Amino acid sequence: MKRLLSIIAVLVLALSANVVSAQSRNSYFMEGSYFRTDMNPALAPTRGYVALPGMSGVGVDIPSNFLSIDNFIYQKDNQMVSAFHGSVTADEFLGKLPDTGRLGVNANVNVLGVGFYAGKMYWNFGARVRSNTDVTISKDLFSALKTLGNGTYDLSNTNISSNSYLETYVGTSFPIGKHVNLGVRAKFLVGVLNLHTEFDKVEAVVGRESVAAQLRGKVVANSIFVDQSRIRAGEAFSTDMLVFNDVSMLLNNAKSFGAALDLGLELKFCRDHLKISAAVTDLGFIKWKAMTNYSASANADLRFDGFNLQTGEANTKAEFEMFTDKPSAEDYRTALNASLNVGVEYNFLRNHFAIGLMSHTEFIGKQIYSELTASLNIRATNWISATVSHTFLANNKLGVLGAAINFHPRVLNIFIGADFIDTRYGRYGNIPVPRYQNSFNVYAGVGFNFARPKFMREAVKDVRMTKAERKAERLSKRYSAN
Repeated sequence: MKRLLSIIAVLVLALSANVVSAQSRNSYFMEGSYFRTDMNPALAPTRGYVALPGMSGVGVDIPSNFLSIDNFIYQKDNQMVSAFHGSVTADEFLGKLPDTGRLGVNANVNVLGVGFYAGKMYWNFGARVRSNTDVTISKDLFSALKTLGNGTYDLSNTNISSNSYLETYVGTSFPIGKHVNLGVRAKFLVGVLNLHTEFDKVEAVVGRESVAAQLRGKVVANSIFVDQSRIRAGEAFSTDMLVFNDVSMLLNNAKSFGAALDLGLELKFCRDHLKISAAVTDLGFIKWKAMTNYSASANADLRFDGFNLQTGEANTKAEFEMFTDKPSAEDYRTALNASLNVGVEYNFLRNHFAIGLMSHTEFIGKQIYSELTASLNIRATNWISATVSHTFLANNKLGVLGAAINFHPRVLNIFIGADFIDTRYGRYGNIPVPRYQNSFNVYAGVGFNFARPKFMREAVKDVRMTKAERKAERLSKRYSAN
């Protein structure tokens, strides 16, 4: 038990330190994938499964709306130059960027998962480690770097927030009549790490002869990996306060808890050829305890008045003050990054092909980010399916595709997928680099399947029957009844 807890703790720290729950958009319309319930708990897979630690699913998602090579590298006079080169105009560079840049890193590692059918009800439960980090960047920052023109640049919209936590869940999906599926998933959360900035003022004033900058704000951290007895004693933070191997201390520091809910709906029309679905996920929060809280305030002033021509030295003045705040006496809450997913799917050619359109909207603090993914889904047999997709919005250009493949025979379930694969490369020197890829997403997992329930086999058979076959079956049942 201690070894497992230690592994989980190190895993969470590694995920948090590097970057932020990854969701595979490509799995939404893949009937055999058990990952689809992460985006809509009403979308049950075709089989039950058992997913083991380290194998059941690892996902990394790096969303961005500006971070592509094409935005920062330009070809001028047969040579490659950066966006800050004099040959690239400010309008040419800044016109490609959004008003608020977003860069996130999400990670999701399944520790254990089980799903099974009890009659027509599908149940699933498990545990996983999740990490969500988001950085917002004001466009004024790039404007200041590019132009350095006279004026005042407000950079207060630049912020960092990060949550890492252990999530345990139980969910169910069940039909109401023949045309409606409902799903719900309840989650219990254990807070592991919270880090966020609270900037009151981040400003740069650029004049003809001087540049001045001011920073006012603080950084708030809450973690089970810090020796809280030393923090409470008033010691300044240092790296030797980090705790990794003392399991008893980690358990004692785990005082921050939370809860969340996923709700989903699926409607079926035209003998299940047309399906409409919607879900809200991660409706919840974590309450971080004051006893594990650590914060520090920063006051910084910087002034640059050019160079002294006689000495060759820069005329600068910098004042930086960083001090530890007294431990807070109050708990605080952070909301999870809630999502709204809406999908429309149409199956044709006896359910061997489907076209799908899925809208994904994420709510991160005061920011809202939306994507629209169109996909072609191929179901060659009952045990193999594949998807090719393209995601619109989020400054994503044509030619940046997604792809996934899922093997789900009677025993194994193997899934691997990636979004935002750039098919158009540019050569920078001798190095081929994707030009238009802003974001990155990859998800993979291996599970062990149970047999497909009888009612689901009959449903698939009914969808794939032709009109003549259905008529013959109705006549056969009528004659057998007589």
